[in-house]
Amino acid sequence: MANYQKKSLSLVAYLILMIGAGFALLTAIQVISLSRIAQSDSKADHVESYSILADALKLAMDNTVEGYFKDLQVYAGADVMLDGDLEAAARWMLDNTRVRAAEFDYMMITGPDGLAFTDVGKRTEINDRDYFQAIMKEGKSRYVDNPVVARTTGKTVIHVSEPLKDKHGKKFAMITGVIDVADLIKPVKELNVPDGVWVFMLDHYGNIIYHPAAAEGGNFLTSPGEGHEDLIQYSQKMIDGESGYAWIKSYTGNGQDLLVYSYIEGTPWAFGFSVAQGTMEALGNKIALTSVGFGIGVLIAILLLGGIVLVAALKPLTVVRDTIHGIATGNADLTRRITVSSNNEIGQVVNGFNQFTEKLQDIIREIKSSKNDLGIAGEDMAASAEDTATAIHQIIANIDSFGHQIDNQKKSVDQTAGAVDEISANIDSLNHMIEGQSSGVSQASSAVEEMIGNINAVTSSVERMKEVFGDLHTHSQEGFSKLEAVSQKVAAIESQSATLQDANTAISSIAEQTNLLAMNAAIEAAHAGEAGKGFAVVADEIRKLSETSSQQSTQISNQLNQIMTSIADVVHASEEASRTFSQVSQELADTDQLVMQVRTAMEEQNEGSKQIVGALKMMNDSTQEVKVASGEMQEGNKLILSEVQLLQDVTISMKQSMDEMLAGARKINETGVALQEVSDKMEQSIGKIGKQIDEFRV
Repeated sequence: MANYQKKSLSLVAYLILMIGAGFALLTAIQVISLSRIAQSDSKADHVESYSILADALKLAMDNTVEGYFKDLQVYAGADVMLDGDLEAAARWMLDNTRVRAAEFDYMMITGPDGLAFTDVGKRTEINDRDYFQAIMKEGKSRYVDNPVVARTTGKTVIHVSEPLKDKHGKKFAMITGVIDVADLIKPVKELNVPDGVWVFMLDHYGNIIYHPAAAEGGNFLTSPGEGHEDLIQYSQKMIDGESGYAWIKSYTGNGQDLLVYSYIEGTPWAFGFSVAQGTMEALGNKIALTSVGFGIGVLIAILLLGGIVLVAALKPLTVVRDTIHGIATGNADLTRRITVSSNNEIGQVVNGFNQFTEKLQDIIREIKSSKNDLGIAGEDMAASAEDTATAIHQIIANIDSFGHQIDNQKKSVDQTAGAVDEISANIDSLNHMIEGQSSGVSQASSAVEEMIGNINAVTSSVERMKEVFGDLHTHSQEGFSKLEAVSQKVAAIESQSATLQDANTAISSIAEQTNLLAMNAAIEAAHAGEAGKGFAVVADEIRKLSETSSQQSTQISNQLNQIMTSIADVVHASEEASRTFSQVSQELADTDQLVMQVRTAMEEQNEGSKQIVGALKMMNDSTQEVKVASGEMQEGNKLILSEVQLLQDVTISMKQSMDEMLAGARKINETGVALQEVSDKMEQSIGKIGKQIDEFRV
């Protein structure tokens, strides 16, 4: 029943699946067509809508800029401006801040030199600003600049400027209104646009004045983003004063975004709308989703209706299913037939089933007649196989018993051979150990004798070292004594140098007094007139001698100072050498003690080495006796090992013969077991076939 039910359900499911697939294909084609039409119309509608919105925003921005210039007329039309006095105009502006429009942060009046006066009490230089150049240098009647950072407030601002003229129409200054960019773009930021739509503004250099999604400080002319180079040409058109729309590579997907752009009259700015592809395709996607939902509903209805119709059409097959189920699960009544009530394809299937059942009834009737003969043959085969298996088991048991006895004998022989091998190995090992010990004793004796010779050599070297250290200690003492004598002589030289210094000081003093006397003599000679000329010559010579003595005294003093410095260095070096000689003398004494200790240790080592040599000679004699006895044991062990090897070979030969006999017997046993299994399976098969055949009613 389960198989027939599965086939019936599979047929119904297949037909329903084919109907559903066809309808789904048609629905998909319809959805795709409607979506594309809707997306195309949606793009056209967005182009038209945002072009209108761009025109409206342009008009609003134009009016805003025009309003800025109208606010400047309050200043340009004031009576004080007719006098052409820059200072007076600046004072008037400062006193009338109430007339300043709310859009302006502050006002500026600038003279031809570029010095600007503000109505917030500050002055600033603007002669490098482009709006100053445009009005005062290039003669423009009005100007709006790009956003810059104000020097007065530090904010990002724009400047709306026009010239100031006196009553004769001569330009003497310019008036400028300063507007915070944040206030300028506030209406643009507050513009209500759907998600996926961005409104932005650019200055004359392509810098972004405002963009809700772009990074601050960006530039669409120089850095529009990787893969978006197509935006550069449209940005250039915007700042060149063109209006229009274009399709650019999408920033949010793989398609194209809509770009609607325009410029602002009277300014170097431009603005645009960027509409994401997803926003434009929203309507088409909505229509597609609606179509898909409707199609799914219709598909479900068709599948339900088709299922009902198919179940009703295939209902006659349930009679065939019930009949087959009765034959399969009941008493296998092959006498049952199905009544044919229709002449269509299902009726032909039922008629074929009746013919098949009648043919099967004839076959089962013949099988039932031969079932008993087949059962008797199976019983005879089973009895013969059982007798054969019993005889083979008895043969194998006898072979196994004999094999166990041979195995036991082989194990005993193997154990004996192993023991003999182990004894032989031990003897060989002992022999090797004895030879190694004998060689080691000989080597040790040689090493000890060599060590004794080395000890004697070391002892001689230590004796020589002791004599050398004694001489070195004596020489160091002599050097220390001589160094002290040198130090004493240097001290005496230092004392004598001090005496020379005192004498030089006295000479310098005498030279000064002589010079003084010469000067006095010259004065007296001058007083004496002609009578004192000879005395004046003598006085002059004495003065020259005094000056020469003074110079020589100064040089001697310098030389003595240098000598004193050198003597001080020698004294210091002598003291350092004395301390070094003392340390060397002490270290030589310590080294001499160590040499004595080494000498004592070498003498003790020499005595111990002689005792070791005597013991090694006794050990070498004993080793030779053991080596002779080990050789005799090794010869006897070789004879025993040859006899055990012969016995082991005979046992192995018998073991191999028994293994071959056992393998043959087991092969016969396996054949008998296989025959028994075949007999059992045949008997079971005959029994099963008999039970199945007996269930059929023929």
